[in-house]
Amino acid sequence: MKEQDIKAGEILFREGEPSDSVYLILGGEVEVLREAGDRRIRLGTRRAGQIVGEMGVIRDQPRSATIRVVSDAKVSRIAKEQFLAAFGGKDKLALRILKMLCERLGDADRRIGEGALHEDGVAMAEVGELRLLPGSPAVESQIGQDGLPVESLPFRIGRRVLPGEHTRIGPVELSLQAGETFHLAAQHFAIEDREGQLVVRDLGSPLGTLVNDRRVADFEEDLIAPLRFGANEIQAGGAESRYRFTLLVKRD
Repeated sequence: MKEQDIKAGEILFREGEPSDSVYLILGGEVEVLREAGDRRIRLGTRRAGQIVGEMGVIRDQPRSATIRVVSDAKVSRIAKEQFLAAFGGKDKLALRILKMLCERLGDADRRIGEGALHEDGVAMAEVGELRLLPGSPAVESQIGQDGLPVESLPFRIGRRVLPGEHTRIGPVELSLQAGETFHLAAQHFAIEDREGQLVVRDLGSPLGTLVNDRRVADFEEDLIAPLRFGANEIQAGGAESRYRFTLLVKRD
């Protein structure tokens, strides 16, 4: 491993570059960015004790995001070959990496499991009412303070299609006017009945969908997040997106 000091504002690696290494953050803070035309959208941050770049290495795919240093940072660069070889050993590095990976990936599995098996999960047979409420002024101005009843599934949400724009999925049940088209895709996410469970599915949007603080996207571990009874917070796009909703799920 090779330690590096990186100044605030510098780029650790860019979206689309080869995934040739993993970085362990020893100090400071970095931000995770996705490209949207000529804009960069912030998806989140990583701090000391966390790693970045591991998913591209594990999947043997190009970088899915750009990592930029927020505050002066110290990182340790682990070459791809060394990182993958560590999984077969018994040294402390392998144990530390495995622990961090298991915490991140296992959390996604835990949420899915809880949604399907425990009280937080929503079985469609128990659903009495679904209502989509605004979670921000940008949404409230278009659907009103009382929101909309969701009477049939799937219920797809996106933005109005621009002139000459081609879409992959077809019309949506709720189409919003959006000036920030990089945050809200024409077909962004859907509320669905998936094998008897109520879920939100991201429809392949560029920046993904945040569901109860968990991001689902084609560049994350899953496209689907289970819902729960009560209030569910849903945000389309990046961390700064104005397109936020609250889905109320009531028992029958």
